[in-house]
Amino acid sequence: MTARKPINWFLTDTGRRFSFAVITGTGLAATFAKYGPHTFFLDRYKNFVHYYSNGQPAVLHKEFSDRYSKCLDILNISDVQRKLIVPFSVFGYDLFHAGSINSRFGVVVGIPVNFKYRSLADLEADDIQVNQKKVDWESEAGKKLADALILPEKVQEFAICREIMMTQNNKIIFDAAYPFTCLFFAYNLSQILNRKLNLYAAPPIVRGVLYTLIGMFATGTYFLMKDMTEVHYEADTDQRLCDLGPEFVESGKIFYEKLLNRNQALRELMGSEGERKYSKLGNENFGIRQPRIALVHRKQFFEEKLKELNASQGNAAEATD
Repeated sequence: MTARKPINWFLTDTGRRFSFAVITGTGLAATFAKYGPHTFFLDRYKNFVHYYSNGQPAVLHKEFSDRYSKCLDILNISDVQRKLIVPFSVFGYDLFHAGSINSRFGVVVGIPVNFKYRSLADLEADDIQVNQKKVDWESEAGKKLADALILPEKVQEFAICREIMMTQNNKIIFDAAYPFTCLFFAYNLSQILNRKLNLYAAPPIVRGVLYTLIGMFATGTYFLMKDMTEVHYEADTDQRLCDLGPEFVESGKIFYEKLLNRNQALRELMGSEGERKYSKLGNENFGIRQPRIALVHRKQFFEEKLKELNASQGNAAEATD
């Protein structure tokens, strides 16, 4: 009887009020953890992922600032929204974005250091290492990595436009709402089933099994909604990029091809860690989840669009003849 007293306390009015307060507080905390970095703490988030040189945040080179401005022109970004988008030099070799154009806190777009590479000499000058080992640029994997890190100007424009487009939505609001929604769904469903099935009179282990099953279902629902939202906006962004013209379709194909080649090279250079992180095709390994569209599928999308464009141009040429 003594061992059950702490558990039984949660069945009292005070215990239930306490449980509700804990669930509410946890839901709000999870919401703020998702929303805060893209709004209130956007500057701190940017500083955290900023590329530092000699202990100081690296200044974005004028060449990339001009390229970024050109991308704003391509996307017809209004003067008001231009003031909300801030480019910066991000750590690593992947582009970065945070925030939303629909938020008064604005947007940050990270441009990686490899955008400055023009030749193998530039890579060698940066002393690039993989798993704290220098890359052998003469090896097959090294040559593939070098080629993947060097992006043509048009491909860089495609990549920057893609990051800007990914902020032209309300994804941060959805991502922030999902944890709170799923948590309260699980809590309310548990309360309803407890009353309907009179489980308050049942042994604690019965309610424990119920809470476990509902918790697993709510967790799965959360990841499903989060992943579907990300996939939806990625697919929408790729389609909008294709609408910008044939050059962007070609650049999209090259961009994703280089990402796949980079990952394939890293898979070989990183050994067992690389095999866990990347597939043989160069996709990221996520297990049972699909938090993003597979890179190979995004590449295939642009390849198909390119074939359609070539076919339509061929038909138009035949009709002219």
